[in-house]
Amino acid sequence: MSSVNNLLLIICLTFIFSPCISAASDSKGFSTNLIHIHSPSSPYKNVKAESLAEDTALKSTLSRHAYMRARQQKALQPADFVPPPLIPQEIMFLANLSIGNPPTNVYVILDTGSDLFWIQCEPCDVCYKQKDPIYDRTKSDSFTEMACDASLCLSLGSDAQCSDPAQRFCVYKYSYADGTRTSGLLSYDDVAFTSHYSNEDKTAQVGFGCGLQNLNTLTGFRDGGVLGLGPGQVSLVSQLPAIGKVSKSFAYCFGNFSDPNAGGFLVFGDDTYLKGDITPMVIDEFYYINLLGIGLGIGEPRLDINSSSFERKPDGNGGVVIDSGTTLTAFVPEVYEVVRNAVVDKLQKGYNIRPLRSNPDCFRGKIGRDLKFFPTMILYLESTGILNDKWSIFRQRYRNAFCLGFTSGDGLNIIGNLAQQSYKFGFNLEQSTLSIESMPNCRPSSAFSN
Repeated sequence: MSSVNNLLLIICLTFIFSPCISAASDSKGFSTNLIHIHSPSSPYKNVKAESLAEDTALKSTLSRHAYMRARQQKALQPADFVPPPLIPQEIMFLANLSIGNPPTNVYVILDTGSDLFWIQCEPCDVCYKQKDPIYDRTKSDSFTEMACDASLCLSLGSDAQCSDPAQRFCVYKYSYADGTRTSGLLSYDDVAFTSHYSNEDKTAQVGFGCGLQNLNTLTGFRDGGVLGLGPGQVSLVSQLPAIGKVSKSFAYCFGNFSDPNAGGFLVFGDDTYLKGDITPMVIDEFYYINLLGIGLGIGEPRLDINSSSFERKPDGNGGVVIDSGTTLTAFVPEVYEVVRNAVVDKLQKGYNIRPLRSNPDCFRGKIGRDLKFFPTMILYLESTGILNDKWSIFRQRYRNAFCLGFTSGDGLNIIGNLAQQSYKFGFNLEQSTLSIESMPNCRPSSAFSN
């Protein structure tokens, strides 16, 4: 027990004092800033949320949980192995990359639950409107189509096929449950990353999906595409090491989602996991980690939860996945019930706040004003832990009402990005480990300083 207390003390001190990562000047790495969807530098800063009447964070989480559960159970055919649309909302960071020669800026969503990097491409048969300019493949000197016999094309299985016997270009088609879809050419082009190791951008020619027929059924904010960070061959996580650019690892950090000025970063390469506590990771269709228990309040006993609720079964079902594309954390019902009851009990006894009759997972008040000194939630992992403060336990749903930052989902636990804010997560695919380091400001300058 003393070792656990020592661990918590170390984590608490790290959480308070922002650390620095040592990075050699000759380190190999590609990196880019992540910006809040409502950052002053975001093209979507003036786009309002779709509707306060619709809880898009909850809708997105439940939709994604259903997809990941179905994929885990092999209930989907290979051609259907595509996540549901990442529904735009307040809780989102975007990666800013540039592609082509001359370069075009694109803003994409990070998704560790899928592999393909795809964007809209001009000239297209059908393109939905997006705030930032659409990449035009005909104006890029470095654009080339991918052949049908290319290994990246073959790795997509039935998601890819030949355009016609004469051209034999690789085409892909993804369809989503809500009617959103994208199809086009699997292609190559130069993608530039901002380098935090030098004053120069770094460029690599990578395979990507050039979307020529795209339908987005969502209104309001519409992203330019998705940056898949899964372990598959077509993912940039695998492509960059395969061409000798970096080691097979990546890391990201999300700042405070409630602050539009919060920073964030994404990095591929050798220095993504040098610092932080290490926990084992099982790499399959998703990234699995070992969650041992949950606590509410530092120094308090763990909640009474059967550890089997977190375990992955021999048939591959169950377990705990860490995912950048899921907004809220999803616990299996028996875990959710215990955690929810503990949180509600603290609200009622310590703050005289009770659930709303219209929604038992929501409460009247403001997180910053009314929940001072709310107990920290601890996610106990093997060899380390994740501390969630009130901004990760709750989310401000309306001006004067907040809701839980976690929900219930059968058969699979998912640690969503709300619970990941203010931490750097480093995925080492060569050693199957995940490094976790508290980084409250998530600023690239602190993350890559010597």
